[in-house]
Amino acid sequence: MCPRCHSTEVSRSRTHKIQDGFMRWMGMWAYRCRECNKRFYLPAKIDNKIRRDRAWRESVDKAQERPAAPAEDAAPTIDPAA
Repeated sequence: MCPRCHSTEVSRSRTHKIQDGFMRWMGMWAYRCRECNKRFYLPAKIDNKIRRDRAWRESVDKAQERPAAPAEDAAPTIDPAA
């Protein structure tokens, strides 16, 4: 969650400075808010949770988009016009 606007729309930021490398060594990942563009650091433990939650949401969305397969034991439909 963004510390400025409290949005959950955050993503990992690219490494730009030596400070970013040092922070990664300390177990902190750089993030950027997609709403207000604020850049901030989160501990690796929180980073793992964010990534796990995002992967779970994406898999649920994909499952909901997939059309349901017809049941195998369903009776065939008969066209009354034939």
